[in-house]
Amino acid sequence: MLSELIGSEGGLRIIIIQPNPPMPWNTLLRIFAGMALFTLMIGIGCAALGLPLVLPFSGLEVLALAAGLYLSAVRGSVREIVRIDNVAVVYEAGIRAPERRERFHRQWAQVALEQVRNGWYPSRLLLRCHGRQVEVGGFLVEQERLRLARMLRAALRRPVVEPAICSKSNSAEQCRGLQHGA
Repeated sequence: MLSELIGSEGGLRIIIIQPNPPMPWNTLLRIFAGMALFTLMIGIGCAALGLPLVLPFSGLEVLALAAGLYLSAVRGSVREIVRIDNVAVVYEAGIRAPERRERFHRQWAQVALEQVRNGWYPSRLLLRCHGRQVEVGGFLVEQERLRLARMLRAALRRPVVEPAICSKSNSAEQCRGLQHGA
């Protein structure tokens, strides 16, 4: 899921990238409780019929289900934020707070969409600058990734300062300073 915010000061653009919202916790807990109860009832019933080794495996199945539901809920809560201003492109990713942060100089930042050799894997969208790179939107479907690549390229191509600011009343040095974010 993509959303874009455009700030009014200095041409700041913020692009928020996140997976489709995960199920609410209370719904996940209800699903887990129902499946765990069903699985444990089968284990207890088998143990009552003289098959005691089924019960530990039922417990392991419930633990695996809990771990899978928890990990998928946490992975669905990841958020990536790309901030583009006059000077820098800042990439942040994390669940509650930014756990990873990369800063690129806007003038040198590039958006690369790498296609894989075979058709089994999706493309990779990369932000690059001076030998460093970071993958953006790895959880997006292909159409959303292409849309994000167009949004990022358009944001990086936009002029730093509107041409109307550099008028005849400004000196050449003032215009160069404004265009380079000084």
